[in-house]
Amino acid sequence: MRPSEDTREGTVARLRHGYVAGRLDTDTFSRRVDRALTASCGSELRGLTADLPAPRHSRLARLRELLVPTPRRHARLPPLERLTAGRMLLGRSSACQLVFADDTVSRRHAELRLHEGRWILRDLDSSNGTWVNGRRVMEAEVAAGDEVSLGHCRFRL
Repeated sequence: MRPSEDTREGTVARLRHGYVAGRLDTDTFSRRVDRALTASCGSELRGLTADLPAPRHSRLARLRELLVPTPRRHARLPPLERLTAGRMLLGRSSACQLVFADDTVSRRHAELRLHEGRWILRDLDSSNGTWVNGRRVMEAEVAAGDEVSLGHCRFRL
């Protein structure tokens, strides 16, 4: 069975990670990426990454706990009551507590913080802006049910 584009992209991402970590040299990386793009079955793709360490899923598992996918690139955060840390960074960077894999989201896009019992969403000078309920904001109080957009990624609190 021919592998899906998502499966191919996952294999290329693992190869890229192996290359950046120094586990693959440039020629090997290049050859394997070429083979991944033309592979005719999933077992061929698995063979391209068999000598690389298994991916760590802890960050991915945490993200799946936080995000529940809904149609049209929407996502839902857990109830605000569960976000008790008081501050959460949102963005593309792995240093953020909520990571978005979308190029329209800045590395450190926004901050959601608890201040005097209220949730405040603050834009961190992002490239594509932060929007609450269809209005662009630099800082706004948010509550359960509000729709937040970071670049092209939308979620409902």
